[in-house]
Formats: sequence, C-alpha cells, structure tokens
Amino acid sequence: MNSHRKKPFSAKQKKKQLQERKQRKAGNVSEGRTYRPTVVEQPAPKMFVPRKEGDQPSDYGRSDTMKHFVPAQVSAGTSSNRLRSVFEKISPDVIERARLASMKPFKRLPQTALEVGIATGEDMIDFPKRPKWNYGMTKDQLEQSEKQEFEKWLEDIYERYGDHVEDNGNGEQKQLSWFEHNLEVWRQLWRVLEISDVILIIIDIRHPVLHLPTTLYRYLTQELRRKVVAVFNKTDLVAEKTVYAWTKYFEEVYPELYIANFSCFPRDENLIDDTSTYVLKTRLKRPRKRNYRASGIRDILLACKDVQLDKQGVTVDWNSIIRNYDIESQQDGDEPHHLDDASDSGSETGSMDGLDDEFSGILDITDQEVTPHKDYVTIGLVGHPNVGKSSLINSIMGRTVVSASRTPGHTKHFQTIHLTANVRLCDSPGLVFPSLLPKPLQILSGMYPIAQVQEPYSTIQYLAERIPLEKILRLTPPDHNKDHAWSAWDICEEYAKDRGFFTAKAARPDVYRAANVILRLANDGRILLSFKPPGFFTSTKYELLKMREIEAREALEETDDESDEESDESDESDQFDGPTTTSNIFDALQDA
Repeated sequence: MNSHRKKPFSAKQKKKQLQERKQRKAGNVSEGRTYRPTVVEQPAPKMFVPRKEGDQPSDYGRSDTMKHFVPAQVSAGTSSNRLRSVFEKISPDVIERARLASMKPFKRLPQTALEVGIATGEDMIDFPKRPKWNYGMTKDQLEQSEKQEFEKWLEDIYERYGDHVEDNGNGEQKQLSWFEHNLEVWRQLWRVLEISDVILIIIDIRHPVLHLPTTLYRYLTQELRRKVVAVFNKTDLVAEKTVYAWTKYFEEVYPELYIANFSCFPRDENLIDDTSTYVLKTRLKRPRKRNYRASGIRDILLACKDVQLDKQGVTVDWNSIIRNYDIESQQDGDEPHHLDDASDSGSETGSMDGLDDEFSGILDITDQEVTPHKDYVTIGLVGHPNVGKSSLINSIMGRTVVSASRTPGHTKHFQTIHLTANVRLCDSPGLVFPSLLPKPLQILSGMYPIAQVQEPYSTIQYLAERIPLEKILRLTPPDHNKDHAWSAWDICEEYAKDRGFFTAKAARPDVYRAANVILRLANDGRILLSFKPPGFFTSTKYELLKMREIEAREALEETDDESDEESDESDESDQFDGPTTTSNIFDALQDA
C-alpha cells in the first residue's frame, strides 16, 4: 500500500509554479542552449489612449519603469525560435486605462485626416546598420561588434524617443512604435542588402508612407548605391485614382525611386471611390473564395530593366524574360486559381525546387557573399511583415517556392530563388523599423500580430474615427437612437451580439473577441482604411496631372502616326520597346 497520499495543489500554487518555470527559461539557466537577452532599462513609452478636450497628458500615465528586452529563446539551434520577432509588452494599468477610455464617445474626423505625408526632421528614426568589419576578424569578434553596436543603438532609441508623445490635433498620438528588438532578424536584413544589386521595397498601397522609411531609402541610394524599386502591393483593395496619386507623390518625393504596381487578385470593376460608405459596405460581403490572377509582374520586370543596372561580367536579357512571362501568362490567363481568404496560405509549403541550397539554412554569420555575387544579378525583397513579399515571389515564379502566410513574421530567414541562370530573387524576413506613429496604426497595417494584441479597443476607436465603422458593420444603436454617440466599446459590444459572441459563464457579449474579428477584417481588406497623399481631398492636383498626362500621350501618338505616314520604313526597335514610359511623358509636359 502506498503510504503517500495526494496533496491538494491550488490554482495559486500552480500559477506560481508556471511563473517560476518562465523565470528559469528567461534566466538562461542551461548554458549553451540559449543566448543571453539584450536588456535595456528605460522608462516605458505611453500606450495610445484617445484624449478628449480638457484632458491633460498627465491623466494618461504610465508605469515608471519597465524592461524592454529580447527574451532568451529556448534552443538557440532552432531557427524558428532564434529568428522570431520580439516586441515590447504594455503594462496592465495601461490596458485598463485604454479600456475605460474606449467607453467614451468618439468624434468622427473629416476626410482630410486620411491625408498623410512623408515624415521629416526629428520624426525620422534611423535603423541599426552593420558595423564596419574585415576578413581578419573572427566570427566571435564580428558577432560581439554587431551586438555592441546594436545595444548602443537600442539604448539611444529609448533615451531619445522612449518618453516622446506628440498630439497632432487629429486625435493621433505619435509615439515610439513597436519595432524589432531581435538582433538576429536585423542581421538577416543586413545580409540581404549586402548581396542584392536591386532592392524591391514591397509597400501596402493602403498605408504607403508607413512602409517606406526615408532612412532606408537614403541608406540604399546614398551609401550602398543600390537601385531601388518600390512595389505597390494589394492594389486591388483601393481605387485606381488612389494608386495613381500615390505613384505621383512618391515620384516627387523620391526622385531615384522606380515604381511598379502589383496585385494577386483583380480589382473590382465597380471600385471607383474607395472612400464611399456604400463601397465600404459592399466590401464586407466579399466572397471567401476569390480568383487568384496576379497582375503587375510585367511592370516589376520592366522596372528592373529600367534601372539599367550595369554589372561587369553579367548580361541580363530582360526582354527575353518579359517575353517568356507574357507567353506563360497568356497560357494561364483563362484558368484562374481559387483561393480561400480565410485559409492560412502558410499551412502548405509548396515545392522548394528553386531554392538555392547555398542559402536555404544560413543562420550564422559567415564570410560567404557579403557583396553582390559577380556571376548573378540578385533582386532582394525588403519590407515590413505581412506586405506580401513571399506571395510576390511565388507569383513571379509561377508556383509556390516559398511559404507565405497572413501571419506577420512568417518568413524567418532570407532565401534565394533562381529566376534565370544569372538572375535570382532573395526573400527576406519582414522587419518592423522604428518610427514615431500611433501604435493602433501599426496593428491595422499588419505589422503587429493580432493574436498578440493585448488591448484592441483603442485600435477600434482609431479605425472608427476615420471610417463609418458602425455603418459598415450594419450595427443597431444600443438605445435604437439614430443620433446615438457611438464609442469603440459600443461597436465591439453590438458586433458581438450580432455575431453571437458571448462569454461562457456569464453569457455577456464577448467584446474582446468581437474587436479581434474586426481587426482581422481590417487587415484582410474587408474593412478598408486607405490613406491618401497630401492634397488628395483638398485640391485637384492629381486629376489635372492625369488629364495632362493623357493629353501628352495622345500628342505623342499623333506625332508617331504622322512620322509613320511620312516614312515607309518603321523602326522595329521602337515597336518592341512597347508603350511610352512615364519619364518620356514628363519630358513632353516640360517641353509643352
């Protein structure tokens, strides 16, 4: 007979046991299996809390101190843990204050609040760059040098911006954003920038300014001397005039930038005004299964050709690549693929036949390829998480060669795929750059995993202040009053009732689950928050530019027709070059 009887183990004891286990893992108890965390003692940044007139900044306090750290990852030899993106957490008191603030009625902002421009001056925060090194350094010396420089940069960021909160008068509080704290992820970016000849910066067309840090553009064009192409992705989500306006704005602000448009799905022919309440309502009913028909790959290849990369020893026949793509697209044009929007495209990893074995598992610092390869033209893809880098590569290749997912941070390390014998693509992990912006905007743009959002209500308020969210969701006011002053909490509560989301025990509306679903709808594009360049609503600048561009194109076509009539022999090379490029159109405008 067993003399030992079972002893009661309370929930409090169990919680304590789990906390101790977590502390042991974070303390690097077992040496050699984990790496030490980077710890920076700084004041905690304020969490976004909507403010009303008469409120003082001091009303929205914060904890005096907290640790911004990269926690030790279990099993350093596992790439998925070592290269996992790490962000700071917000304190419980900040969460509670934001929850209470979400119960207050919000004020709907005018359309001009959607107009945003490029950050300038002190609003631009630099990103960590790889320190200088040479082949005489050992691996340990190089790693130590990079770690010291990174920790110095991290400390400087929190010292300068950790307590920075700026109210711009439109209900926005700009503060230090969530950004990547894991040195290993930054190392992946450094490698991609070093080995690439052409950099494709993938940009979500809904929030273009957010996805192209000016500091990155200057570093690539001025220091590394790389050719840079901005790819506006997900253009099917917005109207054509929005894409055109952003294209002209970026051409004006970034003169050395080449621009191309891309989308995995065709745009709705009825999408003319992406700010109309009626249009926003119909988007919510978009079918789950959509026809996958990528458009814009030709534009990207043409942009890579237009950069006119002159690399000694490497000759790329871009015309042949574009011609082959045209043939393949014509063969596949009548057979669109059906994709389920609700499914996680990363659940199945396709063929990896195109993966360059030399790069498929590089996780450590090596002396291999720290400059562009002399025998290849490498096209590197860079961008924030969830902007569609991996999906773009799969579309260019015509098959699944890299795993893609709607979850931010799915790609863990860079990998190269050969497009031709001397042209290869390099996919990089999504990486969040530091910036000064409202944190709810980061969540809505897909940079921060929704599953990790601790307090979603301030983000719902940010969304509802800019678009008629309650009308899009077709919600009934709690008091059945048409003039009801909505709050973010009301929207979540009524949506929970409408969807049947209730808590298990008390059967109260599950507002957190409702808020989570709304955020996922916004990330997916079913609820559309699309920003515009300055002057989009307040001027006719872009309409006039569009008209002049059309007139210039027609004038050039008439001139070409007249020259064809006068000459019996046509220039075959001009016929092959295709339509007139934007630069020629602007030249015509200047001569006019």
